Amino acid sequence: MSTLSSKTVYGSPLPRFLVDYRSKESETRLCRALQTGYAVPYLSLSSCYDAQSEPSYCGVSTLAIILNALRIDPQRQWSPMSTWRWYTVELLDCCYSLEEVKKSGINLDEFVYLASCNGAVASVVRPNYSKEHYDEFTHTLERVCTGGKQSKEELLDGELPEELMAISFSRVALGQVGEGHFSPIAAVDKESNSVLIFDTARYKYPPYWAPIEVLFQSMLPLDSVTGKSRGYVVLKAKHEWKLKGPA
Repeated sequence: MSTLSSKTVYGSPLPRFLVDYRSKESETRLCRALQTGYAVPYLSLSSCYDAQSEPSYCGVSTLAIILNALRIDPQRQWSPMSTWRWYTVELLDCCYSLEEVKKSGINLDEFVYLASCNGAVASVVRPNYSKEHYDEFTHTLERVCTGGKQSKEELLDGELPEELMAISFSRVALGQVGEGHFSPIAAVDKESNSVLIFDTARYKYPPYWAPIEVLFQSMLPLDSVTGKSRGYVVLKAKHEWKLKGPA
């Protein structure tokens, strides 16, 4: 057996208030969210969910997952050797050098700009600690996770999501290892008042359920690069980029 370096790490334990996606409690929450129509993003995101390939790629990885889940056609092949069009991190080099992103990642403003260059309409909110902003966040979460549907019949209709949400948050505020991070939102469980986060750093943490209020608070610390709070982004496909079928 090879001797592992003391500088390497295999995974990191989640804080107790975050519920591991692989647990029985998570199964209960997910089933409940699916049955009540509060997991509209889940299937589309899970079909495109991939781990970031570099420590600073959380932003571009989150964006690639969401662009694919929204069925946005990149209008170029993912590889010169392939005939298929599909978003990978390597395709998201149109605005910023991936070498620079590899060193320092992207901030929330850069995420929005990159999304707009790649077929998405992106609306960003940087909340402050107020009831008004918390209520707006929970309302947006519910709208995205239900697909904006109202009646029970509509909630269980099963259509593909028209919009998805990415969140930029402080890992420290969630009791995790690291600093700023991006990930997509997959579902809401109303009974436990929690949200399912598809963490892109799968080598570090599995997907997990976080209390909505704690997640909201994790967006409030200032980003040391921009001097602004973190926040969330709702993304939709631009009409002319939307994939309508095989091409």
